[in-house]
Amino acid sequence: MEQYGFPCFAYLSFAPRGDEDDALAITTYPSAWVEQYRANRYDRIDPVIARSVATTLPFAWSTDQFDALNNRQKWFLEEASEFEIRHGVTIPIHDRQGKVATLTLAACEARSAFEAQISKYRHELHLIAIYLYARLRDVTPTPASPLRPCLTQRERICLQWAARGKSALDTAEIINVSRRTVVFHTQNAKRKLGVATVQQAVAKGLAYDIIGM
Repeated sequence: MEQYGFPCFAYLSFAPRGDEDDALAITTYPSAWVEQYRANRYDRIDPVIARSVATTLPFAWSTDQFDALNNRQKWFLEEASEFEIRHGVTIPIHDRQGKVATLTLAACEARSAFEAQISKYRHELHLIAIYLYARLRDVTPTPASPLRPCLTQRERICLQWAARGKSALDTAEIINVSRRTVVFHTQNAKRKLGVATVQQAVAKGLAYDIIGM
């Protein structure tokens, strides 16, 4: 992720109330911080994880911006800062089984520079999170698999534009239909793919090779 200005990233997949053995973590954070994090079970007090469980929307954060923290959480953020983890953007993904996946990209530069990087690459980062989630969920079937959903051309088109960061209104204007029509086809695509959100539909569409990047 360094080409986007984020020297560290962490991908997590976990069930908030599930078996810890099912959790998956891939990270480029400093190894000393990772060991400290695991040894102290910081996942239980990490405010980024808590917010990821509560929202499906991407969010930016800084170690000095969290509100209503207890003393242990404040101490945790101070320790993270010592490893030059001061700002981040987290993209949460929730599946229908209750699992949560997050992609967090962190930096230590000045907040203004960090916010500029988020603004510049927000669409690319969202696509990376979706693509990574899809691949690591291992949902790619063979082309001949009967499990591969069959979407109509209009459903594929609506998902394709969603994958490119377009809203339902944007897509409606691009393909010259009403917003209601786009929402209708997107809802059908979600139903066929067995997912709850457009974000998840895009992830599965990419994984099944129904749509492209």
